[in-house]
Amino acid sequence: MKQHAAYGLAVEDIDAVVVDDSKPMQTIIRSILLSFKVARVRIFDSVDEALQSMLVEPPNLILTDWRMAPTSGYQLLRLVRHRHMEPLCYVPILFVTAHGTRALVDKALRAGAHHLLVKPLSPSTLFSRLQWLLRDDRPMVLEHSGFYNIHGIHQALDAQAEKIQTLDRARMHHETATKRLAELQGTVDKVFNGSEDGDGQPQDKADHEPAAAQGESRPTLLTGSAKRPVRSAFAAVRAGRD
Repeated sequence: MKQHAAYGLAVEDIDAVVVDDSKPMQTIIRSILLSFKVARVRIFDSVDEALQSMLVEPPNLILTDWRMAPTSGYQLLRLVRHRHMEPLCYVPILFVTAHGTRALVDKALRAGAHHLLVKPLSPSTLFSRLQWLLRDDRPMVLEHSGFYNIHGIHQALDAQAEKIQTLDRARMHHETATKRLAELQGTVDKVFNGSEDGDGQPQDKADHEPAAAQGESRPTLLTGSAKRPVRSAFAAVRAGRD
């Protein structure tokens, strides 16, 4: 097993190759690297041009975009990591991309990338990642597929994925339990506020009215023929007095 090509170097010893089809991004990365006083920076618009130069003069660091045409940064990674590309197969690769999804990060690291940086790129972030990379002592190992990769990377990513799935399941259970608790609390509140009876049915409004208010004789509310018995009773009383 062998460490990557930049292990143990100082920042000033870095010989970097930058592959990006965006001229503004090329200028930004070049300026940042030169501000760190690195030994050398080579800029290329395409993977094909970069490979021709790197085969003649291998760098000790590659920074590349992910989405490029006709050859992508991922394809560059797979080409470089093949065992027939020695010594390029040991060169660490940092991706600089605007598409830092979880799936993309997992794909890049499983294919042999050392790190992935998300645009917009800040000098402090790149400098801290370079310092980390120069101290990264994980060896490069040849897999059965014929490609070099970082030792233990698959196990580390599998463990991380399992941890994320466990956290996602716990969050789902928590959300479900919280929702059920809120529904139960709402039911309990309705019962104790008297809006429902013991069977969960709305109570009759008359159950809460005073007994006097529920009397059957309400002359002011009677209309039509319902008033006649009342008038007849009054007439009979007056006739008896006379």
